[in-house]
Amino acid sequence: MHTQYSEHKWDHYITLRQISQIRMLVKRERVQLDPNDANSTWIWARNIQSDGHFVYYKDKRDPPPEGSNLMRDLFILCIQTKLQLGWLWLLGNAFLGIDAMHNVMQYKGVLLFTIMVWDHWGHGASFQF
Repeated sequence: MHTQYSEHKWDHYITLRQISQIRMLVKRERVQLDPNDANSTWIWARNIQSDGHFVYYKDKRDPPPEGSNLMRDLFILCIQTKLQLGWLWLLGNAFLGIDAMHNVMQYKGVLLFTIMVWDHWGHGASFQF
């Protein structure tokens, strides 16, 4: 196929299949750290935690915290970056509002929580989890 085109044609050096293969390699390296989504999420959470950010991770197989009344098969992932923690300490001393949305991503039943604090001028500053 490459002999039909000159060196000035776009597909002389690389094919769409090769581009797709490269895209998948990058995805596996940076996003999907393991073929199993549960393992990939756990690895990703631990990597974030090792960078000094707060991470609470409860797998569906892990027992819930004592006295929490949470369902046993509940998956929980809470992340608070160092930047978010700083903002919370700086701005969150007067008001803290929490809202939850669900089905906003590819996984059904997953809740996305937004935490809102007031800044010094009475405007909202949001933190997404």
